[in-house]
Amino acid sequence: MRAPAADPIDRSRFPVEEWGITETCYDNAGLGQRETVFAVGNGYLGLRGNNEEGSVEAYAHGTFINGFHETWDIRHAEDAVGFARVGQTVVNVPDVKTVGISVDGEPLQLSTAELESFGRTLDFRDGVLRRDLLWVTAAGQRVQLRSTRMVSFTRRNLALMSYEIVVLDSDAEVVITSDVRNRQDEALDGGSGVVGFDPRRSAQFENRVLLSQVNGEEQGRMVFGYRAAHSGLGLAIAVDHELYTADAVSIETRMNADLGRRTYRIAATMGEPILLLKWAAYHDGPPEVEVADLVGLALLTIDDAQAVGREAIESEQQGWLEHYWARADVQLDGQPELQQAVRWCLFQLAQATARADGAGIGAKGVTGSGYQGHYFWDTEIYLIPFLAHTNTGLARRALRFRIAMLDKARERASQMAQLGALFPWRTINGEEASAYYAAGTAQYHIDADVAFAICKYADVCGDPEFLVGEALPVLVETARLYADLGFFRGPERSFHIHSVTGPDEYSAVVNNNLYTNLMARANLRRAAEAVHLLQATDSTAYAEAVRELSLTEEEVSCWQQAADAMTIPYDEGFGVHPQDEDFLSREVWDLANTPPSRLPLLLHYHPLVIYRFQVLKQADAILALFLAGDEFTPDQKRADYEYYDPITTGDSTLSAVVQSIIAAEVGYQDRALESFLEGIFVDLADLHGNTGDGVHIASAGGVWNALVYGFGGLRDYRGRITIDPRLPQGWTALRFGFRLNGSRVQLELTQDAVVLTLIDGPGGTVSVRGLEVAVIGPEPVRVPLDGQGPRLPTITGYVPLIHGRPARPDEVTIGLPKG
Repeated sequence: MRAPAADPIDRSRFPVEEWGITETCYDNAGLGQRETVFAVGNGYLGLRGNNEEGSVEAYAHGTFINGFHETWDIRHAEDAVGFARVGQTVVNVPDVKTVGISVDGEPLQLSTAELESFGRTLDFRDGVLRRDLLWVTAAGQRVQLRSTRMVSFTRRNLALMSYEIVVLDSDAEVVITSDVRNRQDEALDGGSGVVGFDPRRSAQFENRVLLSQVNGEEQGRMVFGYRAAHSGLGLAIAVDHELYTADAVSIETRMNADLGRRTYRIAATMGEPILLLKWAAYHDGPPEVEVADLVGLALLTIDDAQAVGREAIESEQQGWLEHYWARADVQLDGQPELQQAVRWCLFQLAQATARADGAGIGAKGVTGSGYQGHYFWDTEIYLIPFLAHTNTGLARRALRFRIAMLDKARERASQMAQLGALFPWRTINGEEASAYYAAGTAQYHIDADVAFAICKYADVCGDPEFLVGEALPVLVETARLYADLGFFRGPERSFHIHSVTGPDEYSAVVNNNLYTNLMARANLRRAAEAVHLLQATDSTAYAEAVRELSLTEEEVSCWQQAADAMTIPYDEGFGVHPQDEDFLSREVWDLANTPPSRLPLLLHYHPLVIYRFQVLKQADAILALFLAGDEFTPDQKRADYEYYDPITTGDSTLSAVVQSIIAAEVGYQDRALESFLEGIFVDLADLHGNTGDGVHIASAGGVWNALVYGFGGLRDYRGRITIDPRLPQGWTALRFGFRLNGSRVQLELTQDAVVLTLIDGPGGTVSVRGLEVAVIGPEPVRVPLDGQGPRLPTITGYVPLIHGRPARPDEVTIGLPKG
C-alpha cells in the first residue's frame, strides 16, 4: 500500500478537532468503521459505537469483556501431533446500549428519519461519547435528543449512559424502551451479514454460547447471569435505571434469559426535559466462581457508583485522563489534522490498556471481535515501549499477564518436543489458538519478543530487580528453548535456527530468519546476564532460582556460546541481509502489475503460491533494523531498507509505522512521512477496509513509535537514551515525553534545536548526535541542530534496490503466478 492523501478524511463530515472526533451528519454508509471509531472502553469493558436505537442496519452490535471467551474444538482435516486443539473466541456479551424512543407511536429509526441536525463527538479529555440530534416526526413534531455514553477508567466494571428527550412543538406521548440483549446468541440466526473469506474476522459460533443461570429483578434492577457453554467462564450483568421527569409515567418490565426490557410511557409536556440514566455493571470470573456471586459484585458496583453520583464519576474520568495525557500526549505544532489523528490513536491505547488488569491486550482491544479477540506479540513490540515511557504501571501489568502464561508455554514447548517454554502466536487463555502452524506455532520469535519487552521495561524504567525477580523464569525458559531449538554446525561452530516463520507471514517455515536469529541472540544474552546479576547481588535468591529452575553454569554458558555463534545471514553480492537463508533465491513478486483487486494477497492466493516469491506482508528484516538497530551499521540499514521496502505490500497494518522509522533514520524522509500517513490513518480512513472489525491497536501504538523513535530520533537500547531527530519538512515542532533512568523528561524538537526539560526524578545523561548532555536540573537544556539528517530522493517503483540502484534482470527474476 502506498500513502494516502495528506488528509484522507472528509472534513465536511468529520471536522478537525484537536481533542476529539466529531461526526456532523448521519449516513448508513461505512457504519462498521464508525462503530469502531466511536467505540468507548477501558481495557476491560468495551462498547462499540452503535446507534442507541439498536438499528438493524448496524454492521456489528458489540459489547466485549477482555478475556471473556468461548472455547471450541479445532477440527483438522488431517491431524498431526502437536497441532493446536482448542480454539478460543471472544464472546459478544449482552448489550446494554440500546435505548429506543417513539413519539406519538412513531419510532425513531435513523436510517429513515428526517433529521434537522445530527452530531456526535467522542471527547479524548473525558472519554465520553455525546450525541445530539433534532428529529422531525412524520407528523411534524420536533424532538430534541441528547445522549451520552462512557465506560469508566476508574471503575473497571461500570458503564454509564444518559438519554434526554424534549418534545418542542406540542405535548406528546413518548415511549422509551431500554434493553439488555444477548446478541451473541441472536447471531446464530443471522450474524452481521458480512460475507466472504477473511481470516482477520471472527467466525460465528454454531451453537448457543451463553447458558442462562440467573435472570430477573433485584432491588428494582435487571440482573442476568450466564455460564459460557464450553469454557465455563461466568458472567453477570446488572442494570439500573433512573428516570427524571415531571410528567406522568407508567413503567413496565419484561424479562427472559436473553432480553430485559424496561418500558416507560410518558405523557410528555412540550419543552419539559425527560432524562433517563442507565447504569450497567459487568463482572466475569473463572469456572470455579459461582455466577450468583458475580451478580452480587455487579450489584455492589452499581451501589457504589450511585452513592457518589454521575457528576463525581465523570469527574473521576476526566482526572484519570488528565494524568494520562500529561505523560502520553504527543504534540505537533501547526498540524491540526495530524494532531487529531495522533490523539485518537493515543486515546485508543488508553481504551485498550487502562483496566486490562491481569488480562492481555487484544489486537482489537475491546472495540470489536476481529482476530477473535486474540492476543498477539503486538503487545510486546508495539505497546510495551509506549507504556514503559508513559505509564510504567500499565507496562508492568501487561508483562505480568505474559509471565502468568509461563506454565502453559512450558506445556506447549513439551508438545513441540522442546525444552523451555514456547509462547503462543495467538491466544486468549495461554494455549496456542492458531490451527495453521506454518504461520502460527512456527513463529518462534514470540519468545524473544516477550523477552525483549521484559528487558525494555526494566531498562527504560530503571527496574533491574524485575529482570532478576518475577521475570527471571521467563528469560530462563525462553533462552532454554532457543538453545534447544538451534544447533551448532560446521568447523566454525556457527549456531543455526531452522524451520521457523518470522514476522512476515508471506515467508513461512524458513531457515535462519534474520529477525528471529537476532532477537533470539538478544534473548540468550539477556537471560545469561540476568542469571549472573542475580548470582552477584543475591546469593540466597540465586540458590533458590537454581533449585526451582534446575539451572547449571554449563547451561548458562551454552546460552552465551549460542548467542556469540548465532548465524546472521548476509549476502556479499547484494550487500544486504537476507530475510532468511534462501529468501534472495526466490522470484520477486511483480507488485507493479498486481491489480489492486488482488490485494491483500492472503485473500486471493494459496499460501504456497505466496511462499515461492520474494514479497512481504509486513516489515520483517526492517523490523530487525529497528529493534536490534545497534547490531547494524548505517550503511547496512540503508541497503536493507532499499531492498525490502519496494517489495513490501503493506497488507499488514503492523508494517507502515516500522518502515517509517527506518526510512526516517536512513534518510528517505519523504517516504518516512508517506509511511507514517499510512499508519496514522489506518482506522480513521479505513485504509485496509476492515476497521469495522475493531481498532488496529498495534498500529495505534506504532504511531507513537513512529513519532518518538522515527521523527524524534530517540533510541533506548539497554536504557541508554540517544537522540538523532528527523523532523519532517513543514513541521515546526514535535513534543513528547520519555523515561530516563526512571525520570521523566520532555523533549521539544524544532527544525534547529532539541530542548530537553526534566519533569521529575534525578535525571541523567542523554546523547544528542554524539554530544553528551546532562539533564539534571529544572532549567531546559537547548541543543542546536544542524539540519534533520540526510534527505535522499524518494524510492519509486516495486523493484528492490541493490547498491542503491534497481536490481537488474540478471540479478532478480520478477513475475506473477500464471494461473
